[in-house]
Amino acid sequence: MGQIFHACAYDIEAKTCCTLEVDKFHANCYSYSGGVLTMHYLLRKQPYHIMWGGKYVIESRAFNYFLQRQSDIYGLSTYLSAERLGNYLDEPSERELEGIQFIRENEGSWNRINAQQEAICFFDWERTRSVIYSDYLVNHTQRLAVDLADYFSRSKMLSINGIVHVIDAVPFLTETGGGTPMALVGVSIDSTEKLATSWCGDLLEIVDAIPAGYSLIDCCLADVKGRARHCYKHFGVNEDGYLLGDENGALFEAAGHFITLDRTGILHFKVTETENGLQFCSKIVRRLGSIVDEIRFSGSNI
Repeated sequence: MGQIFHACAYDIEAKTCCTLEVDKFHANCYSYSGGVLTMHYLLRKQPYHIMWGGKYVIESRAFNYFLQRQSDIYGLSTYLSAERLGNYLDEPSERELEGIQFIRENEGSWNRINAQQEAICFFDWERTRSVIYSDYLVNHTQRLAVDLADYFSRSKMLSINGIVHVIDAVPFLTETGGGTPMALVGVSIDSTEKLATSWCGDLLEIVDAIPAGYSLIDCCLADVKGRARHCYKHFGVNEDGYLLGDENGALFEAAGHFITLDRTGILHFKVTETENGLQFCSKIVRRLGSIVDEIRFSGSNI
């Protein structure tokens, strides 16, 4: 079946929230996705706590982890019901019972808003098919910031249908767990996939300048297939047919990974023409783990 997620923005003091069911992570984590548009729109209006909340919070018995911070429990109460929690948790601990009771007391008290149509108009989605990648995504809880223009430039991918897009930083950073690996076959070498979930439940905002005392972090995330297509279109191959990764002639490098996002090996890609179009085949440059699967895919529509 797979894990279903909800995109949740919530203002704890005003008890206002916006929640959208966004299907599996790899179905709606992109720059053109409705949930991403809505979260970006709201964050450009004011700060919100953000949680890209998955149902495995219950099913994997991870519920206890989210009872450590009140802001996280509030986030769970925007998309989970106490009744559902009680049905899934067999013989809940005293701490879990307290968490269920907290959600029972808060799940019905939210002033729920729906900002998706406003977001579509704000970003002119019918024409742009994307949120705006300028300014800074800031984390007021941790006093950190991501340069959205830099994130887009380094994470930019090309779909098999020729659509330029990225896996957006908001779902990637704020998911409750298990989603990000499902969107990746492997990653471009400079991806920071280990940041997945590290901003979950934090107070975020999109602003035009980094606040004083905040640190700009290195952040990008690109699936190997989409990034390779992008690089082929813009940089081509070297004389031996290996894919280039930038305008300076450096080879495109990627990493395979386990479901845990642990890297297994560094890869280069040879591009060959076949009767069905282009084919990308990986070459293992260096092993980092016990297994490195060959990554092979076509690019006939590039």
